[in-house]
Amino acid sequence: AVCVFVMISSKGALGHSYYGTICALIWVPFAALYKVQWGRVKAMYNCSTLALMRTVLPYSICVQAAMSPLVDPPGILDFVWTWEAVFWIALSGIFAFLVNFSGFLVMGNISALAHVLLGQLKTAIIMIGAAILFGSKYTPSQLVGAIGAVVAIILYSHVTIKEKETDSDRDKDDLTIPLVSSSSSKAMKSMNAA
Repeated sequence: AVCVFVMISSKGALGHSYYGTICALIWVPFAALYKVQWGRVKAMYNCSTLALMRTVLPYSICVQAAMSPLVDPPGILDFVWTWEAVFWIALSGIFAFLVNFSGFLVMGNISALAHVLLGQLKTAIIMIGAAILFGSKYTPSQLVGAIGAVVAIILYSHVTIKEKETDSDRDKDDLTIPLVSSSSSKAMKSMNAA
């Protein structure tokens, strides 16, 4: 349901280019693996956010360095390097670190799917907020799509939380303490046999 509502809300923003399609086909699997890797490393090492970043980011830097020349023309060699450009690039790098840091904080505590849904929720809320606060122009179907995405994500979250509560209640029921330990029961069996 979330995918359908997101597609409806982004209807006006869709365009098609073969170059963009090729870039998306290359990038989307890497982005999915990246998010799954966050959760896997976090579960494997039970580490802090900064340790998680130190473990995962070197690999992502290699992938980004390989991909950047393909998706970021005109390229680093043709760029005019001024002090102002260096300042803005450095500031952008600082903000990119903060965005990654906040993403890792969230990703360390939720699944990759929940992280993607959180991103979609953020986009839908920004869209709805822009329409309400700033009078941004969206078609009624786009607004219905954004509201539908928000509702679907909230429902998904509600169902997921209920499932976790049910699973934890079931786990509590499975934790029964035997009245007689196995060593005591062996001793009683040997006494009864004699």
